[in-house]
Amino acid sequence: MPDIQLIEPFRMEPDQLDAFLALGWFRMHQTIFTTEALHIDNRLLPTVWLRVRLRDFEAGRTYRSLRKRNGHLRMEIQRAVISLQHTVLYDSYRAGVAFDIAPSLEWLLYGNSYRDIYNTYMVNVFDQDKMIGAGFFDLGRQSAAGITSFFDPAYKKHSLGKYMIYEKMRYCKNENFRFFYPGYFVPGNSRFDYKLEIGKSALEYFSKERNQWFSLGDKEH
Repeated sequence: MPDIQLIEPFRMEPDQLDAFLALGWFRMHQTIFTTEALHIDNRLLPTVWLRVRLRDFEAGRTYRSLRKRNGHLRMEIQRAVISLQHTVLYDSYRAGVAFDIAPSLEWLLYGNSYRDIYNTYMVNVFDQDKMIGAGFFDLGRQSAAGITSFFDPAYKKHSLGKYMIYEKMRYCKNENFRFFYPGYFVPGNSRFDYKLEIGKSALEYFSKERNQWFSLGDKEH
């Protein structure tokens, strides 16, 4: 069994979230956890925690292409409040994916808790008045963590999941945050490989053995 460490804080101050993220911890519902491996598809696979140095992050050609493709769509970023539109959209997304995800958006963000200890923001994407995409991310003092993104399956060709991650990171960079944490990727499972392409030149991974972050492109490590 993988060694999963989990803490249930009564509150999460901005500096605390920064410190947890810098040590390879991440939000789960209203708790925070870390692990070095997960059981996926009946295999025990390692988790590699990632972050993007926002000062070195440039959205680049991929973002410009996505922006051009989705230029007719309306986007907003604001403090997170779950609406009926979010719930319906998440349920539609969940029904259209081939892998297991949380049974509801409320469960994903809150679990069994009635408290909200995180400072959560959201990005919403609309086609005219119809919400077709949404993503949630947590803000600390100098760091932010991307929690989830989902979209209407009818808009799959618009690459809205990737588009919203770019928008989260652009927002955080413009607000002078230092790091954006997209969670982990899993060598041997291609579902998480998209995280390696967004912000690639500014991407770092966490070495638990050395308790330090290294550039993903640094072959020495």
